[in-house]
Amino acid sequence: MSVTTQAETPSDRGSDRRSAGARSREATRDRLLTSGIRLFAKDGLNGVTTHDIAREAGVAAGTFYLHFSDKNALFHEIAVDAEERLRHRVEQATSDATRLRDAIHVQVEALVGFAAENRELLRILFSAEAGHEGSEFLDSFSRSIAEGRRQAIETGEMPAEIDAGVVSQALVGMFVRVLLWWVQEPEPVSRETLIDTLTRIQLSGTHPE
Repeated sequence: MSVTTQAETPSDRGSDRRSAGARSREATRDRLLTSGIRLFAKDGLNGVTTHDIAREAGVAAGTFYLHFSDKNALFHEIAVDAEERLRHRVEQATSDATRLRDAIHVQVEALVGFAAENRELLRILFSAEAGHEGSEFLDSFSRSIAEGRRQAIETGEMPAEIDAGVVSQALVGMFVRVLLWWVQEPEPVSRETLIDTLTRIQLSGTHPE
């Protein structure tokens, strides 16, 4: 029995070539992003050049500019992506929590989980160089914490004498400093210890009665 096959046309071959070219460009772009994350996390925006990133990615220096206008554009894209991923993770984790105690625990788990799985991204997002992206997340996070604490005061879960705004700012500062400290190699404390301590500080402080 013979099998009839449709002849390949020039159009088909062109389509294959374009697809291969698109895949190649995407792979190169991904390598540049990966190299940028690694180098920015290690040396900061001002300590890295586009040549450094291209060399780390294994591409020619000029290839960098086919994908990004400069290193700031690459850094910005990385920071925006990190901000969106962390925001989504925290919001998803706390969406079903109905009690303050539960919300605090899953929020801490989400923050520590992101830090554990994205150490380099965390260093970039919480760096001074991240600018708007880092500040936007921290401001939004602070507002979310403050709102949660205000609701807790209304329901009697927190004493009315505690100011929700002060608490939110204090907690955001604590999270940033502690998580940046924790993502060192090796880890100063275990993941479980970090989650438990950050949760306990919020629920009962360091000197529970």
